[in-house]
Amino acid sequence: MFRRSRWLILSLALAVALRPPAVAQELPTLGEAGAEDLTPYQERQLGEQIMLQVRQDPSYLPDPDTTEYLNRLGYELVAASRARQIDFEFFLIRDPMINAFALPGGFIGVHTGTILLAQSESELASVMAHEIGHVQQRHIARMIAKQKESMAIALGSILLALLASRAGGDAAQAALAVGQGAALSKQLAFSRDNEREADRVGFDILVNAGFDARAMAQFFTRMQNGTRIYESMAPAYLRTHPMSVERLSDIQGRLNGVHTHLHADSLDFDLVRARLRLLQGDSLQAAVDAETYYSDQIDHHTAPNETAAYYGLALAQLQLKKPDRAVQSALAARRSTQAPSAILDKAVTETSFQAATDDRGRQAALKLARDAAERFPLSRLTAIEYAGLLQRSGEHRQAIDYLRNQLALTHSDPRYYQMLAGSHAALQQKTLQHQAAAEMYVLQGAVPAAVEQLKLARSAADADFYTMSEVDARLRQLNDQIAEQKKGGRKRTGDGGKYQWRERAD
Repeated sequence: MFRRSRWLILSLALAVALRPPAVAQELPTLGEAGAEDLTPYQERQLGEQIMLQVRQDPSYLPDPDTTEYLNRLGYELVAASRARQIDFEFFLIRDPMINAFALPGGFIGVHTGTILLAQSESELASVMAHEIGHVQQRHIARMIAKQKESMAIALGSILLALLASRAGGDAAQAALAVGQGAALSKQLAFSRDNEREADRVGFDILVNAGFDARAMAQFFTRMQNGTRIYESMAPAYLRTHPMSVERLSDIQGRLNGVHTHLHADSLDFDLVRARLRLLQGDSLQAAVDAETYYSDQIDHHTAPNETAAYYGLALAQLQLKKPDRAVQSALAARRSTQAPSAILDKAVTETSFQAATDDRGRQAALKLARDAAERFPLSRLTAIEYAGLLQRSGEHRQAIDYLRNQLALTHSDPRYYQMLAGSHAALQQKTLQHQAAAEMYVLQGAVPAAVEQLKLARSAADADFYTMSEVDARLRQLNDQIAEQKKGGRKRTGDGGKYQWRERAD
């Protein structure tokens, strides 16, 4: 990790010090100080509970296009690691500062600023490989096991400070004053050891995955220069991951004797960067600026990637309520390259649908979406786009059939269940609506919320006998799971929140 992220602080504070009342499902029992490391199951449980909090934060960015790309790239790296047995989930945080971080159980967050600063796909891959190294070496579990007693007060106080800082005032400073001292000094030394190990493991992953090995040193050098102003303003105990001269020298030394691959950037890397240029601003002015920026590049033939420029222009025009222009820009982007891209095809279908003025136009856009879903059968992005357009066209029965077909291929994406619940709600099918919502919550690790949905499904009682029997059986199953977790057991019922992106990577 490059800087101490508030998300890692949150995760460790949750693990060691606090059990937030907002989370009804109990965290795994960590045991007494000096006990052995967290088991992988406990670590995953902990990560799932932390992600419940992360997903509620305004800076969490659930953008499907970028998330699919990030997970596809992430699993290329995972395949070259010794962590292939772990179900990773890579997610985005809307933050211009350069950072990435690993949470317990294989959850890895990447700041949007990190992707925008990366000048090549290999540089972005080097950041993600570093974080995969943290997960592979189980650094968080080891840190908790070795430091849990001395770190409890310190990390708890930091969490309180982070919460207080949202309201401002002196409360944050008062909270930060608690917990300084020997415990944090021990943690800092341990963290520096972790960073060196993650550098070594991440470098090997990067090379084994076929990326440019030089990218790690190149990006880390630029990251150090880009964050120096922020690091100088941070409290000393939050600056636990400095990019020291020693670390950079070690990374550069590893290049000796290593054959460097010239890894060509994928089209989607440039498309995602164009997309994040708008999403990071998240305002009308950002869209206006992006429209001007990409129009100038196209008009003066200065775009580093013409396809990405047309794509960025289409997104800006769509946000500015100019669907007719947006569809022309999206089509120009598609014509400018033969490279396959689910992200680009989705832009064509979305702009076509929004530009449609009658049912004939909407049906044509639906056909484009269906064709894209068939062209990329392993892409969740195109599947969700097609199902979403069916719903927006009022074709809820067709959407339900399509979503159920997708769930037969993979039942590990909560978005499918969320959309399924929406279509059942539109058709006034309450039991099926709540049943689908329950499975969404299970996959998100919110088992108590899933139980509440199943109770609502049982109360609605507007489905057939077979469906009601399914509801009752699933309710008993989840109640048993909660009981086992309260006893500190290791039984896992059903999916238990496993999120297997690898099943549908492009």
